[in-house]
Amino acid sequence: MLQKIISIRNVGRFQNCAALGDVAFRRFTLIFAENGRGKSTLCAILRSLCSNTSALIIGRRTLGSPDAPEVQLFIGSGNVTFRNGLWNASYADIAVFDGTYVSENVFLGDVVDTEHRRNLYRIIIGAQGVTLAGRLNELDNQVSGKNSEIREVRTRLQRHMAPGMTAEIFIGLSEDSQIDAKIQAKEQELQAVQRAAQLQQKGGLAAIAVPVFPASFAQLLAKTFASVAVDAERHVAEHITHHQMGGRGQPWLTEGLGYLTDDLCPFCNQPLTGVALVSAYRDFFSKEYHALSEEVTGMTRQVEGAIGDRVSAAIERTLFQNSGTAEFWRQYCVLTAPVFPEMAKISEIMTVLRQAALSLLQTKSGKPLEAVPPDDSFTAALEGFEALRRSIAEYNAGVAAANVLIEARRQEAQGANVRDVEVAVARLKSQKARYTNDVSELCAWDARLQAEKTALESAKETAKEQLDAHTEQVITSYGQSINLYLERINAGFRITTPTHSYRGRTPSSTYQIVINESPVDLGDAATPADRPSFRNTLSAGDKSTLALAFFLAQLEQDVNRARKTVVLDDPFSSLDRRSHTAYQVLRCGERCAQVVVLSHEPAFLKQVWDIVPPSERKTLQLARVREENTTIVEWDIEKAVQARYRADLETLQKFFSLGDGERRDVIQKLRPVLEGYCRNLYPTQFEEQDTLGVMVGKIRTAGVAHPLSKIADDLDEMNVYCRRYHHAENPNAATEPIHDAELQSYVKRTLKLVGCLL
Repeated sequence: MLQKIISIRNVGRFQNCAALGDVAFRRFTLIFAENGRGKSTLCAILRSLCSNTSALIIGRRTLGSPDAPEVQLFIGSGNVTFRNGLWNASYADIAVFDGTYVSENVFLGDVVDTEHRRNLYRIIIGAQGVTLAGRLNELDNQVSGKNSEIREVRTRLQRHMAPGMTAEIFIGLSEDSQIDAKIQAKEQELQAVQRAAQLQQKGGLAAIAVPVFPASFAQLLAKTFASVAVDAERHVAEHITHHQMGGRGQPWLTEGLGYLTDDLCPFCNQPLTGVALVSAYRDFFSKEYHALSEEVTGMTRQVEGAIGDRVSAAIERTLFQNSGTAEFWRQYCVLTAPVFPEMAKISEIMTVLRQAALSLLQTKSGKPLEAVPPDDSFTAALEGFEALRRSIAEYNAGVAAANVLIEARRQEAQGANVRDVEVAVARLKSQKARYTNDVSELCAWDARLQAEKTALESAKETAKEQLDAHTEQVITSYGQSINLYLERINAGFRITTPTHSYRGRTPSSTYQIVINESPVDLGDAATPADRPSFRNTLSAGDKSTLALAFFLAQLEQDVNRARKTVVLDDPFSSLDRRSHTAYQVLRCGERCAQVVVLSHEPAFLKQVWDIVPPSERKTLQLARVREENTTIVEWDIEKAVQARYRADLETLQKFFSLGDGERRDVIQKLRPVLEGYCRNLYPTQFEEQDTLGVMVGKIRTAGVAHPLSKIADDLDEMNVYCRRYHHAENPNAATEPIHDAELQSYVKRTLKLVGCLL
């Protein structure tokens, strides 16, 4: 319990405040102070002690003072000191209701914003709930931190991912041992698609025409002439030998027979009739002979045509062209070009066979009656040729297989979409990159972070469930408690049961105002003026009453309230609720360790004084010591209330006649004097709680029949003037400029109205 304020130095109006006399606090301590005398400063000091927040005092350092703030309090059984910017001890069992509490937790100006809703939530859930909410918030921050780590890893992974590919898909790609071949094939497909028009005009590989050695060659060599006489053959052979004609003998003799005319020798023109040699020639070179010779000659041409140089050159040309074509198509498909191992020997193989064949034909031509068997060189050459033919057949099979691939690629290129193939190439490259060492480490890192995040989210969900369960348990009773206090203070409205949400990650609560059984949303700063909201459906007094109900309901829920020192700064908001508020102060004091009430209204403090136990009450005053200092002194509330009207009147008279008194204090006396004057003259016309504005309204309602109707306009003008300097009606009252001549005029009019102008 707060026992005494020993001293306050260099904090706001308390330039040098030291305890004098009996200023010890009791269970109910009522402190009177004019506006601007330090009530808010005293609340800030006690809030600083409760929260151990030095800035609340340092920020109120007395302006113009070179010295640092110092505070010394007597709490419980010992001194608590604020010196050198720090408290030497903390004291958490203090709850303060003042403008700061209202602006931080209920509303600011005319608006209930997001931060108010969040603070309300913390109020509702209490200490246990705050611990649960703190755990939830801690886990939420850890999840956010883990998300940041995951984003960092995935940003690094992004460099290896195909456009449009998600990290989950990338990480889930399977490893493929054939990935390089697939990438190559797909890149070739891409090139093919990009050059589709060109590929449609490009041909495939050409097959080689397989050379065929004349099939009748061996049959020709084996031919003989049975009709030719052996004797004629002998004569011809001897003649050819005798004349050394060699291989040209038979052709020469055959040709010469064609020049015989009328049996005369073409050389000497002598008759040849009866010449046996000529007859032998004719027998030997018969039609069969000529036919065979022509057949040999034709075979020679066939051999030249089948395996001549042109044929070998054509094969080599086809092989060369196919090599270039295959090289072209390898850019667009995985192509295994056919190989021809004998390419360098094609001409040689065919030349050897040709020469061997021609040699045999020449022999046959010289010995038409004999079968000419193939010699070893021809047989070997023919075997080499047949091997060449088999190689050509294998080569052509390879050509056909390659052309199938080429045609397939040509068709694919014609019907494919470039973008689709580009995406496929990028995906394959991503698949390859996925299993490089660096990227695999990043993926493993991502998996660890994801597992940690999942665990945190699970813990967060559990914490949220615990917090929700606790909130549901207390939120209904808190709403009921608020409405109970609103009813006890005679508010005339209530609120709906508060609800909570996690929008924006931080838990918050909201509610609706219920007026005439119509719920009204709180709204916010952006709510249009033509829409009902907190701003335009509650008066200033209603808003203050709601804030007090929130505070009292919070105490109701506080399991430690029996240890609390409760500080209430001007808790009542309107005269019609003054008595109700006083009783709530009494109830609060009965349930808490101590209640300290600060007010600038002596009548309200008197009402509290009258209902609290005499042994537990104490009244003090924050008194002015010149303009710059405030001190704490004893205050006789009975005397102060009884003599209030006379004291206020004397203050006005001194100011008017002598110019004495603080101008703002003089203004504060104008309305009480006029209110006292009206109430004293016509006590049955006005209630104790009626303010000057209410009195003017009653006079005007009664009209000319009211005895004060002639001064109603004067009273109204005085009331309007005084509003500018009353903190409940003008937030800038403390800084509103005071014009001395204007004040003198209104003081004079007031004294004249009440009949006390000296």
